[in-house]
Amino acid sequence: MTLWTLHAGYDPEARVWYTLDCDVPGLVTEGDTLEHLRDRAAAVLPELIADNIHLIAEDRRQGPHSLRLVAFHESTIPVAA
Repeated sequence: MTLWTLHAGYDPEARVWYTLDCDVPGLVTEGDTLEHLRDRAAAVLPELIADNIHLIAEDRRQGPHSLRLVAFHESTIPVAA
């Protein structure tokens, strides 16, 4: 099994989760929820692997493939003193 990792960040102004970094060449996407981001990334993963096969190490080309989503979210919350 080949495990791919997508690191996601959140833009609170745009209210969108987006790709910060991913080890799948060319995987850049966004979604209004983490689930939407995950589903969009999983949908394009096979095509991106096929399109960028020359950039991927031979031992990572064969499936099955899995996608690990690591999300970073930071927020500042006012607290009454």
